[in-house]
Amino acid sequence: MKKFAIILFTLVILIGIFVEIFNFPITELSYVMAEKEKTASKIPVLLYHHLLPKEDIKKYGWRKNGSVLAVETFKKQMDYLNKKGFYTATLDELQSFIDGDITLPTKTVVITFDDGYLSNGIYAYPIMKKYGFKGTIFLIGSAGDKEPQSFNPNTLEFININTIGKYKDVFDFQSHTYDLHRMDSKDRPLLLISDEKKIIEDITKSKEQLNAKYLAYPYGKYDGNSIKCLQRVGYKMAFTVEPGYIEKDSHKYELPRFIVSRRKAPFRKFKKIVNGIY
Repeated sequence: MKKFAIILFTLVILIGIFVEIFNFPITELSYVMAEKEKTASKIPVLLYHHLLPKEDIKKYGWRKNGSVLAVETFKKQMDYLNKKGFYTATLDELQSFIDGDITLPTKTVVITFDDGYLSNGIYAYPIMKKYGFKGTIFLIGSAGDKEPQSFNPNTLEFININTIGKYKDVFDFQSHTYDLHRMDSKDRPLLLISDEKKIIEDITKSKEQLNAKYLAYPYGKYDGNSIKCLQRVGYKMAFTVEPGYIEKDSHKYELPRFIVSRRKAPFRKFKKIVNGIY
């Protein structure tokens, strides 16, 4: 009994020394160890578009455009993800998760931007880089081929294809088609009404331009022919704008995403989405 008491006393002393040296509360140690043992069963993919400071949204009349998110709001969201210990997975990791080849932490999110607006580089890039976050920009190829543009909060500019290298430590660039992100005179997405030859040529050009493996459907619209064309060209996954979580064995060409905007995801809803209780 005396021997057991000595061992117990020694153990308590050793734990106390560990806590004192590393300033690491026992409760926090237990929590971290428990969290590391958990793995995600579902993962939210977040979808952003254009970012502007609140002042510019008001000044230049962007309030009616619900997809324009305030930089201050975006920063608040990224701060939250960082403080709560979220991991930002790449699309390669997401594909491996779906295939069952890897596990990911319970607190995992995927961050994506559609269209490739220059504001993603101006505002989102430094905020995400600060926290070591990763994300993907689905770039409209024809917009990326335009001459480099100076940033103007009153208009829409796109990231030039020749400048994407400076964002590579944060952003992976994937396809939003080359020139099919348009509607016809009857407001029908070109991806749905174009013949197979035109679709193949377009998404092939985008794939070669960006060395892309993944695609986001323009306006989130797709059909069986779209999927068939993507598979034929060699795309590995494609994303919609339907809300929902990615799970193992999710359909790789019908992957859901949560649109993050002033209207669709205020902060209280954002927290529910990333914590898996949407």
